[in-house]
Amino acid sequence: MNFTRVATGVFASLLAIAAPNYLPAQYMRSIQQRSDASDLVCVGHAASPGRTGRVQQIDGSDRDELATQVIIERCLKGRLSANAEVRVLGFDIVALKNISGGYGYSGPPTGFVSEGRNLLFLKPTKDSDQYEVTVPIYATAIHLADPAPDLPSGEGSQTVQAIVVRELEGAFIQFGSRDLSYIDYLMGYLGAQEGIAECLRLSSRVSVPLQRDLAVAMLFEGQSSLEPVVISVLLDASAPLWKRQNAAGALGEHGTRAALVPLQEIASDHGPPDGQESLQSWAAEALHKVKARLVQP
Repeated sequence: MNFTRVATGVFASLLAIAAPNYLPAQYMRSIQQRSDASDLVCVGHAASPGRTGRVQQIDGSDRDELATQVIIERCLKGRLSANAEVRVLGFDIVALKNISGGYGYSGPPTGFVSEGRNLLFLKPTKDSDQYEVTVPIYATAIHLADPAPDLPSGEGSQTVQAIVVRELEGAFIQFGSRDLSYIDYLMGYLGAQEGIAECLRLSSRVSVPLQRDLAVAMLFEGQSSLEPVVISVLLDASAPLWKRQNAAGALGEHGTRAALVPLQEIASDHGPPDGQESLQSWAAEALHKVKARLVQP
């Protein structure tokens, strides 16, 4: 997937310092990848991040150093006591001293630590109360819901997996209307079969719009019983355009004969509303995939 961001820069006077180059940054999509590469995985509450005034060269480009103070709630890997306060460092995609007007970016999602609760993946530094994010440029920390979730009770039930799943579900409930990455994290963390089972359980306690988002994600993983729900998303003119496109994509991957007429309806719309030409293209591509699948022996 290609991620694009355009940001507006401002002039700033920063001090460039000499320091060893970091290893080339590599985006880690899954929670397990991030955990395996980290010495410390924890849930913590971060203050608003800021620039430190230091500049580091990473992958041949200058990057502004970022920092935030984090109060640890719990550790899932490594040893750090609850309520400990640590400083966390990371880097922006650019150095503002090099920006004049604005800049364009195309690549994996970038990001540091969000203000509020985060699932953090960290490495130690020479200072005992200071840590670095595992990947210096690309998004590594996962923004979590404001309230801590209710965790399973009973001896042995509060496993790392159970805690991570509850945290992701809480974040999906709070942010899912505009950010569906939490479903991807959940599916990737649990695997398709267990992820579908968990999403079905989650669906029973979320709003109807979020139920439909879960249905689209589960159809992408092959849960064909949810095809009617996904078709309803595709045809819902009040739904966000990008969610209707997701529905078309899921139908293209796993839709049956039942999806042909709805996809044809969207794909053949000769006068789509302004801005919906892309939906028409998504539907046409999905229609082609479904037809090709149906004629296979």
